[in-house]
Formats: sequence, structure tokens, C-alpha cells
Amino acid sequence: MNTSVKNSELSIIAGPCSISEKNFKALYELSTLEVKDHEGKARRAIAGVRIVGVKSRTSYSYNEGAMGYDSKALVENLEIFAAGGGLKDMKMLPSVDMAREFIEKTGLLVASEIVSPLIQIPLCAKLLRNYELLLWTPAVVQLGWSLLEMYEASKENKWTLGVKNPKWVGKEVNGLTSMEKTWLGMGSYVPFIHKVIYIQRGVDIPESGLYRNAPAHESAMKMKKRTGMKMYFDPSHSFGPKLRDKIVDGTVEAMKMMVSENEYLYDGILIEAGHSETDTEQHITHKELQTLAGLLAQFRILASPPGKPAVNELPAAVRQ
Repeated sequence: MNTSVKNSELSIIAGPCSISEKNFKALYELSTLEVKDHEGKARRAIAGVRIVGVKSRTSYSYNEGAMGYDSKALVENLEIFAAGGGLKDMKMLPSVDMAREFIEKTGLLVASEIVSPLIQIPLCAKLLRNYELLLWTPAVVQLGWSLLEMYEASKENKWTLGVKNPKWVGKEVNGLTSMEKTWLGMGSYVPFIHKVIYIQRGVDIPESGLYRNAPAHESAMKMKKRTGMKMYFDPSHSFGPKLRDKIVDGTVEAMKMMVSENEYLYDGILIEAGHSETDTEQHITHKELQTLAGLLAQFRILASPPGKPAVNELPAAVRQ
């Protein structure tokens, strides 16, 4: 292991595409995963989990569960907001309650997608103000106004905002494609006093082949060099269901990529694991996640929540 590389530490954030009562308890399995590092010491493998209550989709679906566990409450809250109501009038989103329970029992970070900042962020702050969160924008959002809303509503909290790249590519002008220019610009809506990470999830191009979205590692390199911000990789939305069996090996190779001789390209992974009512075909299993973490631990230092308990110090209800 080359510990001289300045960003050797790697954060793995895993979990289902979207949360529900059916898969919530399985998240606790992730909190107890351990790997042995290059020194043979056992450490927790996962730094955080996905708890996504509302899904962004290109087209709205009226099928139950298709838009996420929180979608019914979100629409009701939007109606309350449109009628002049405020936070005190809104219903708590079920996934926010789940997130608080999970954090309090495990100490892990929670990551979630935000589609309606003015509704979701205040409700998150109501229960999760004092916890670490990673909240990211959907790939179908093309401008940064939602990030500005997320920032204004959460700037007093120690949260991180993630910026996923848009799905198209477009023509290149002055060294940047239209996608890269937009991706770069989206991050500018958040003042740099707030923590921002960029998330590379591939692009939809005719040459994608079996990929759901062709990997955009070169674009990720451009963003990292221009911004100096942390970069995460979302292999689930890149490899997709047709290359699901390539996710583990492909992710390992991506985590070896370098921006320079002393800096890795990627600082973290946002990956779908387990089962979900949405996009479950592109999830890896918990066993495969364990294998992936073990492989990564051989050449990267896996981040774990600072000051959090080791697995054998967790409550018995979590370890069982």
C-alpha cells in the first residue's frame, strides 16, 4: 500500500437504491461488515449507508412505491406548502425517522438523494441537525438552483452536498464538454465554505454498449483538477443491470486510477447493495460488497466514522 498518496483513505457508502420497510433492517448488516487492512487489523468496512426516501425519475410513475417510500408524504407536504403552510404543518418523512434510528444505533453516516430541497431539507434538519449527512442532487437536475436551496437550508449544519454529473455529454468547447461545463457550474452555486463533493455516475451516449451509462472517468479527472474537491464514483448507475457481474472488478480498477503520482482520482464510492423496490437488478449483494471492501482494503485505507464504536462495541441488537 502506498500510504504516501495524500488521499489514500477511501469512503464506501452502500445500500439499496431506495428504502422501504422491507429492506430497512437489512441495512444493519452493512454496519457490522469488517475487513482486514494491509496490516492485518480488523476495521469496519462501511463509512455510511444510503437511505433514499424519494427517487428522481425522468418520468413520473403513479405505481405504488415507484417514486420512493416518502413520495406520498412529500406530495402532501408540497400541497401544504403551496397553500401557505410551514414546517410545523408538514408530515415527517418516514425515511428521516429511519435515518435517525440508524445513525443513533450504528454511528454511520447517512446519504440520501434530495429532489425537493425546500421540503426535504427542513424536515431533515428537524431530526438530523446534529448528525453527519451526505445529500446529493439527482442526475436529471441540469441547473444548480436546487443546490443553492440545499445550501441555504443547511448551511448551519455540518452536512456535505454531492453534485452528480448530468447524463448527456454534448460538444466540447475550450476543453470542456457541455456536460462538464454544467457539472462544474452546478457546484459553483454552493459557496466553498460548505463541503461539496462531485459524484461521477456515467453518461448516456450511443457508444455505451452494455453499460447503463458509460463511465466518465476523464470528465471526473477534469473536475477534480479544476475544483480540488473530493470525487466519488457511482458504479451502480454506470455498469447497470447488464454488467452487474462486472461491478466489483470495475470498481476496484476505478479506485486505482490516479490524477497524479501522489493523488488518487476517487475519494469514495456510492454503491447500491442489497435489495430494493427500484433498480434492484443493478445492486450487488452484501456478500459481494464484503468482497469488494476486502479487495479495496489491500491498497486503500477504508474510512470509518471517526470516534465511532468498533463492531464488537455496538449494541447487541445491531450485531445480531
